[in-house]
Amino acid sequence: MAAAEIGIRVWDLADPGIRTMPLPGEYQGLFRPDEELFWSLSPNLRLRFQGETVVTNAMGFRASQEVGDKLPGEFRILSLGESTTFGPGVANDRTYSAVLERLLQETDDTRSFRVINAGVPAYSSFQSLMYLKRRGLALEPDLVLFYHELNDFLPSSLRDSSNNEIGLSSTDRQLFESRQGQVDRKLLSWSAIYRFLVFRAARYRIARLQQDQVQNPLVDIGLPDIGLPPRVVQADRGQDEQRPTLTGLNEKALPSRVSPEERRQHFDELASLCEENGIQLLLIHPSYAGSKRHECILTEFCSERQVAMLEAYDVLHPDGSGPATMFRDSWHPRLAGHRALAQALSRKISKEFLDRDR
Repeated sequence: MAAAEIGIRVWDLADPGIRTMPLPGEYQGLFRPDEELFWSLSPNLRLRFQGETVVTNAMGFRASQEVGDKLPGEFRILSLGESTTFGPGVANDRTYSAVLERLLQETDDTRSFRVINAGVPAYSSFQSLMYLKRRGLALEPDLVLFYHELNDFLPSSLRDSSNNEIGLSSTDRQLFESRQGQVDRKLLSWSAIYRFLVFRAARYRIARLQQDQVQNPLVDIGLPDIGLPPRVVQADRGQDEQRPTLTGLNEKALPSRVSPEERRQHFDELASLCEENGIQLLLIHPSYAGSKRHECILTEFCSERQVAMLEAYDVLHPDGSGPATMFRDSWHPRLAGHRALAQALSRKISKEFLDRDR
């Protein structure tokens, strides 16, 4: 055993063989590694990202002001979501969360409103759920907004550069849970033999997945097949980062970041968590430039659990206008789209959440 341990270390056989390319935000310092959430927005930031200045506060929210303690009578909304919520290509004060705060204040001057934009690019529903569990409850929200669809269905290669064989063979939840076991983490740290076996087993699972028939799940949720550039490369850190060696893996055959069963589980956990803490919940059914109106796990969940839902397709695809009116690219709304989302949310929140509180 000692000889095997030494030999594996000498020949570097216990190191990851493949990894994923950094996400765009990593290159520019928008993200930082996060042990609980994989990555999060860097705090106290001011940088140019996709054509607009991004400012974050000390807590890493996209805001120039600090959150602070909740004021007496304040109605606080925690806005969780993927890149649409974050708002690439849109100024801080033009995201739908920021505009919503102003619209609610204009509608009701009898109380103060605060909408916290906790959206992070490339986040899945699992990451936002874990954020709420681990950190969001401390912010004392009265209402949670939740905007997640596309990233859940993308392959496991769409994670940050800490992703290796273990992550590529796992959903977000599986990867998170694998990192929580104290015994497993200690063995990975101490034993080269154990690392060798774990990485070999993960590579075997990936090789098996490559043999499967691939059905694109995006088509099932009313989205066209989105062509993503290859992201899996050889893990040799000595190679040129600008020209990494691609592995040739069929990344569409990798696991989705969130399985259908897990997606339903996330919604159930989210609703239960909000109910246990006296928080109201509003799910936004996302829509993208190429979306079709569709029923799915999210719409079925809202119907079964009687959870409030805003259909973003109706907002972002108005009759008589093409996608370019509301979208700046295939996925992300432009200013008009953020404004339309904020207006629809303001009307729904005022009618279904604020009026009944009076």
